[in-house]
Amino acid sequence: MSTHDILVAGNGALGLATARALSLQDPELRIAVVGPVGRPAGASPAAGAMLGCYGEVTAPLLRTPAGRARHAQSVLAAKLWPAWLEGLNSQLPAHEQVHIHPGTIVFSNAKSGTIEDENFLAIQQAVRDEGEPHEELDPNQVPGLNPAEDCRPKRALFLPREGTVDASRLLRGLTRVLEQSPKVTLVDGAVKALDIHKGRVTGVRLEDGTTLSAPQVVLAMGVGTQAVLDELPELARRIPRIFCGGGTSLLLHVPRQTLRHVVRTPNRAFACGLHALPRADNQVYVGATNILSAKPLLRTTPADMYFVLECLLEQIDQDLCAAQLVTWQTGNRPVTVDTCPLIGPTSVEGLWLLTGTYRDGLFQSPLLGQHLARRMCRQPGLIQEDFLPERKPLSLYSLKEAREEALKHYVAMGWEHGIRLPKVGWHRSFPRFYQQLLDSLYAELGEEEFVLPPELLAIVESNRATMVPFFRNYYAEVRRAWA
Repeated sequence: MSTHDILVAGNGALGLATARALSLQDPELRIAVVGPVGRPAGASPAAGAMLGCYGEVTAPLLRTPAGRARHAQSVLAAKLWPAWLEGLNSQLPAHEQVHIHPGTIVFSNAKSGTIEDENFLAIQQAVRDEGEPHEELDPNQVPGLNPAEDCRPKRALFLPREGTVDASRLLRGLTRVLEQSPKVTLVDGAVKALDIHKGRVTGVRLEDGTTLSAPQVVLAMGVGTQAVLDELPELARRIPRIFCGGGTSLLLHVPRQTLRHVVRTPNRAFACGLHALPRADNQVYVGATNILSAKPLLRTTPADMYFVLECLLEQIDQDLCAAQLVTWQTGNRPVTVDTCPLIGPTSVEGLWLLTGTYRDGLFQSPLLGQHLARRMCRQPGLIQEDFLPERKPLSLYSLKEAREEALKHYVAMGWEHGIRLPKVGWHRSFPRFYQQLLDSLYAELGEEEFVLPPELLAIVESNRATMVPFFRNYYAEVRRAWA
C-alpha cells in the first residue's frame, strides 16, 4: 500500500493546478495525483481554453446570487492568470512555456435567435458596469472573420484582457513541473472507490485493484466523479448530481494565419457559442458542441462533425474549406443538476470536491486550485464558499423563467441547424411546437421546488420513458436527504 498525505483524484487542469498549489503551500506534503495518462472523456484535453470571463456572461447569469457568485469567481480568476503563468513558466524551459494569446472578439449574427442579441447586450452591459476595457468594432472588419453573406455579423466587441491558452501545452507544463517535485507522485490509473473508516476518508482504490492511502482526498475527476460518489449513496444524494456536457471540436492547419484574436459568438443554443482560436504553427482551433447526457461522449459523431464544419464555413470563414484537418477532439464538461460547481469539504472528514465547473474549470483552475490548497492546509480561502458540495440543488429559475429561457435556446438551435420553413405562418408555428414540447416536459417532471435548468432538458427529451422517472426519483431522494 502506497501512503501519502494528500491524494488528488483527477489529472485535468483542476487536479494538476490543485496539486501544484498544495506543493507550493507546503513543500513537505507527500502528494499523489491519480489519473490515466490519456485522460479519456476529460474536458481539459479537448478544451479551447478561452479565458472567457465576460465573454461567458449571459442575460440570466447576473440575475441570481449564484450566477453573480460564479461571475465574481471568473473576475478574480482572470486577474490571477498572468502571475500564475509567470510562476509556472519559471520552472519550465523556454520551448515548453505557456503563454496567453491575448484578445477576444465577441460578435453576434442573425444565424441563431434573439437569445444571441440578449446575451451580447448582457456582455456589453457587464463590461460597462464593471469598468472592463472594451472597444466596439466594425463587425465587417474583424481579421479572420469572412462569413457567408447571410451570416454576416451585426455587432462586434473587443475584450483586450481576455484571450486563450493552449490547453495541451498547459497540461504538459503542469505535468512536467509536478514530475520535477520530489514529493509529488503521478499515478497512471483511475480511482474507482473511496476507502472510508468511521466517517473519515483513508484512501482510494483504483480500477486495477491498487490501494493508495491518505488522510485527505480531493475528487477532481470531472464527469468521472459521479461514479465514485455513487459508491456512497448516502453521501451522493446530498450532493447535486453530475452529468456530462459532451463537446466536439477540431483543429485545422491553415496556409496563412488570419486570426489575430479569439473570435466567438455569445453563448447560445445550449452551448458556449461558436468560436475559433489562433494556435501556434498556423493552426486554428474551432468549437464546440454541447450535448448533455448521463454518460460521457467518448467519440465524436458524423452529425457533430458536420454541424461544427457547417458553422465554421458559414459563420467564421468560407476560405477555411481549403484548410487541412489535424484532428477531431471530444471531451466532457462536468455539469451538475443545478449547473453550479462543487467546491470544498464534505461531511466525510478529509474528503474534498472540486468539480461540476461546467465551462469554467480550466479558466478558473489557478483560482480554485489555490483556494482549495489553502483550505486543505487550514488557511483562509480565496473565494466565498457559495458552492459547497453538500447542498440542495440551487434553483436558478422559476418554472416560468425556465420555460421562457429554454424556448429561446430551442428556437436558436433550430435556426442554427438550418431549419427550413416552407409555408407562410410556419415562423409562428415553429416556436409554438417547441413551447408545447417544453410544457409537456416540465409537466411530466412535475417539479416546482427544484426546477430543472433548460440545459438539462435534452437529457429528458432524448429518453422520456427512462429519464422522467429518473429525475422524479432523484428529486424525491434529495428531499429525503434534506428532510
